[in-house]
Amino acid sequence: MTTTDANGVDLSGVTGRLIQTVDLRDNPAPQAIATDTKNGWIFVLQLESSGTAPKNSGNMYLNRINRRTGQPDGQMQLIGFGHGLSLVALPDGDDTYLWTECGSAAAAPLYLKGEYAFGKAVTRFKFEKDGVLAAQSIPAPQRFTPPGSTEAVGPSYDPTTNLLTVMYHKGGKRQFTRYDATLAAAGTWTPVGTTFVMPDNEKTVPPGLPQEPPVQATLVAQGFQTLGGILYAYHWAPFDVEDHENPGYAFITAYEWSDTWAGGERPRLSQVMVTSAPGLKHREPEGLAVEIDPDTQETRLLFGFSDKVAPTSGARNVTIGWYPTKPAVDGVKVLADWEDLTLAPGFTAGTERPRGRLIALAGTTYLQLRGTINPPAGGMTADGRIATLPHRLRPTLVARQNVPRNNKAGRYICRVEADILGDLRVYGAYEDNAITWIDLDSFSTVWR
Repeated sequence: MTTTDANGVDLSGVTGRLIQTVDLRDNPAPQAIATDTKNGWIFVLQLESSGTAPKNSGNMYLNRINRRTGQPDGQMQLIGFGHGLSLVALPDGDDTYLWTECGSAAAAPLYLKGEYAFGKAVTRFKFEKDGVLAAQSIPAPQRFTPPGSTEAVGPSYDPTTNLLTVMYHKGGKRQFTRYDATLAAAGTWTPVGTTFVMPDNEKTVPPGLPQEPPVQATLVAQGFQTLGGILYAYHWAPFDVEDHENPGYAFITAYEWSDTWAGGERPRLSQVMVTSAPGLKHREPEGLAVEIDPDTQETRLLFGFSDKVAPTSGARNVTIGWYPTKPAVDGVKVLADWEDLTLAPGFTAGTERPRGRLIALAGTTYLQLRGTINPPAGGMTADGRIATLPHRLRPTLVARQNVPRNNKAGRYICRVEADILGDLRVYGAYEDNAITWIDLDSFSTVWR
């Protein structure tokens, strides 16, 4: 049974991958994500390391990542901005302008809650590679606090409507108001439509969750995003134990923005446990966003995870997945079209260059490879890496398949495996039985 909503999003359906296990600066977890598809960037907010500044300083790093390669390309330090509840990235020519929370112009510019600080206003600024920006250097007219807001704020952006949504706290509830993004950039903040008030049951733990290990009593908000007439809320159900290998469950809840429902608690359109990227060890949900894919023009709902994966740096890294909105064609949904693999040093392409893609069929996602790979002169005499997959194809659980190789002494099959870091490795080479070519055309296996 389908659970596709008005946007074409099926929260219980298949997902693709944008980037996977990309290292961030120092140690803190990512907090929010956004993309500039025109200029080819991903932006990720993270708190400044507690060893450098107190957690309640509101200092953050803004990481810029190449959207195509997953390679980091500069950071920006934000002083006195807050916690990074949400983020917006909008192109202006070759530049990118970011919207996020910041300190207000008041005497107590940040909202303090426990050991953390949160911004009281939203602002817009241009990304400057290796730059440093202090919130208190931003003129007061360029900082906006929703009327009556008492705590933390944060913006998101819907590219299908050009509307900014600002989240704030008022009357003890999380509230969301939309504004025209172009007018807001010019300093005019006129609400568009009605304000969405989050229902009291927002943090209620869904029934039926496994209780071993036990789960904390309430959900933790980890991001939000508006798309059309639907508000998506990202939540985390942390385990109530010190378990840093698997910290809990992730959920996305969809609410209809319309205020035409009558009486009682605002109903959920859906609430679904996010099962994507199951192989991440420290799988903490962080950040929602929406983008329009520049290649396919498909609107995508993006969601982020924080993790630590050896042998990366040991600091937190970020993985971003996405939900499609276009239906399958003849039962097949292409989640990543054919893309070249990066061959290991010394390896060369055969008649057909090695490529890969992701497709979804009947609710199952498959990694498919094609082409021929030739090892260096003399062939492979030991197991080893032959290529690296693009970020969009990398699984979080090992994907493996037996494929043809040169026939020697009756041995004509080898095993090919793809891992979480995108390494494509071959098993079955020996000193007395070298592999001299590998055919990937039969590689089609379940991808997660």
